[in-house]
Amino acid sequence: MARVEFTKKTKTIIASRSGYRCCFPGCDKTLIGPGETSNDFITIAEFAHIFSASARGPRTSGGLTKQELRKPENGLFLCRNHHKIVDSKSNNLEYTPDSLTRIKNLHEFKISGEIGEYLYPLNWISNFKIEGGIFIAPISLTLGKVTFIYGNNGVGKSALVEIFQSVFTEEIHSRWNKPNLDFKVNVSFENPVISKFECTIGNAKISYTITKKEQPFVPFQFLVLALNKDRVIQGDDDIKYIAKCLSFTRERLLNLLETTSLNHGLFVQEVITESRRKHPYSIDKLIVTLKNGTKRPFGALSGTEQARVILDILLSYATEVSKYRPTLLLIDWVETYSFSDGSLSPYLEYLQSSKAHFQTLFVSHNQRSDLDWTGWVIAKMIKENDIPKLIQTER
Repeated sequence: MARVEFTKKTKTIIASRSGYRCCFPGCDKTLIGPGETSNDFITIAEFAHIFSASARGPRTSGGLTKQELRKPENGLFLCRNHHKIVDSKSNNLEYTPDSLTRIKNLHEFKISGEIGEYLYPLNWISNFKIEGGIFIAPISLTLGKVTFIYGNNGVGKSALVEIFQSVFTEEIHSRWNKPNLDFKVNVSFENPVISKFECTIGNAKISYTITKKEQPFVPFQFLVLALNKDRVIQGDDDIKYIAKCLSFTRERLLNLLETTSLNHGLFVQEVITESRRKHPYSIDKLIVTLKNGTKRPFGALSGTEQARVILDILLSYATEVSKYRPTLLLIDWVETYSFSDGSLSPYLEYLQSSKAHFQTLFVSHNQRSDLDWTGWVIAKMIKENDIPKLIQTER
């Protein structure tokens, strides 16, 4: 394969998203400045490929097409010294595509904060290590801005997500709130220095330890938003059904729809709530206005269309709240398995975009290799001798 180069436009996008600063951890060197004349400038920057631009490159091409290799998501803005370091053959086990994707994600997240895209100090979950319970051998996941975990049913993906949710909501998930079932979790943050805490779950108790002192609360607050993995039975009341899917109270969902609405919807532009009398109670129905202007009752939509409405509501809320609070979005939802590639692709692009100021953990039972996951951190869960194992360096 001949070497694939970035276009001039793509280089400008990569450099601009990096704030014209080296994105290598701890460097942050400005790589552009005044030239010799008043109408000129110089740059000492170099552009590295996350997935290799040629067959002889320091990393795998990840099976990406030439078009995908040229995308801004595959580029790093680096000083010459750090470009040499990440592309050195002797370092290729350390600077894998996943690790370089995380470096790019974190640096761009910092730049977004500096220009006022969100209002809270940086809080970035960098690593989540768990052992105990079904995780006989420790599992360690290093997260990016957007992280995708796939694997067959029964390998422990949902358990991992449920422990994530338990740690950050301070409530033990019902499946793991059992006697003689203990988990130990270590979490690392960057904010902007590396911070750590330990969480212990067991015997109906959850506790946290930071700097050797035990506390009953999460030391670094995160708002966790999750879609309910358990299939929810749909009834006559649309609000009740959607609220259960989102694990919201009815009142919280109604307030959300009246304020945030669908400002960031990808499939829907508006929803209107209508209360109707059904003896002896009132029920709430939704009228959905799609992006093409068509208005339809929520109940008249297909199952996949209803799932897209619910996902739009959640993403709109996550986008607004994440401007003010660190937010983690967990998607382990059976409804997304039925999404076609055309339905799912806009959500993958949105979650990776600068509009989404939150981290996302997306779980699926298959790889969906026909979709473009460029820019995502990807991990695979398997069972080896009936023991869950996480593989994060394969592509």
